[in-house]
Amino acid sequence: MTPLLEARDFSLTIDGRPILKNLSFAVPAGARLSIMGPNGAGKSTLIKCFLRLREGAKTTGEILLNGQSLRVYPRQELARLIGYAPQAGGWIPPYTIRELALLSRYPYPDRSRDQAALTRALELTGLEELANRPLANLSGGERQKAYLAAALAQETPILALDEPTSFLDPRHASELDNLLKDLNLNQKLTIITVTHDLGQPALTGGLALVLRQGTLRYFGEADRLYQDRILEEAFDHPFVYLTHPKDGRVVVLSQ
Repeated sequence: MTPLLEARDFSLTIDGRPILKNLSFAVPAGARLSIMGPNGAGKSTLIKCFLRLREGAKTTGEILLNGQSLRVYPRQELARLIGYAPQAGGWIPPYTIRELALLSRYPYPDRSRDQAALTRALELTGLEELANRPLANLSGGERQKAYLAAALAQETPILALDEPTSFLDPRHASELDNLLKDLNLNQKLTIITVTHDLGQPALTGGLALVLRQGTLRYFGEADRLYQDRILEEAFDHPFVYLTHPKDGRVVVLSQ
């Protein structure tokens, strides 16, 4: 079966500096993939490469979507396949939540579904009452949910999310995790998440991809991530592994 998303010896260099080095992996349709690694490992760069947001950089190898090179996809067609929610930090777009979500509908010339897609995205993220508020007037957590709402309004089979829980308190982070789990398991969306939460793969299951200095240190089932000192080697740091008393999953603590 053809993988949904595949990297074949993919490398990326920016200003003469290697950022990603000879990455090869294949993600099947309907997967839940957690991308992990220390700061500067290339996690956010990799997820941007899936959306061709690093086209000015020098690359070798290939990234394929549905068996075809990303390069052959027109921008609008690619935007109908992959939705993206960036980190909430940095530059803030000068839009309301509603306006941002409607902008994400640009790949569809037929605008008849715009309102239905917007309503569903706001309901899923719990942002109905904040829909007309400017992004600049939101907390970091609210803004993170607004970016997710825009990605959901895009109605794509793949969601690429860069640290979607980084600005959320524990309750809202748990709610978001449950939403993503439902989208993945029940609605069969492929979800790719950059995360600094080392326990997320134990919570979500699926696949894990670990980078260190742009190289692939691990790709495979999330359950194996906590064996064979994979995290210790990637982060050059010791960890303690505990068993959650309620559900038995692995809990990772810094030693």
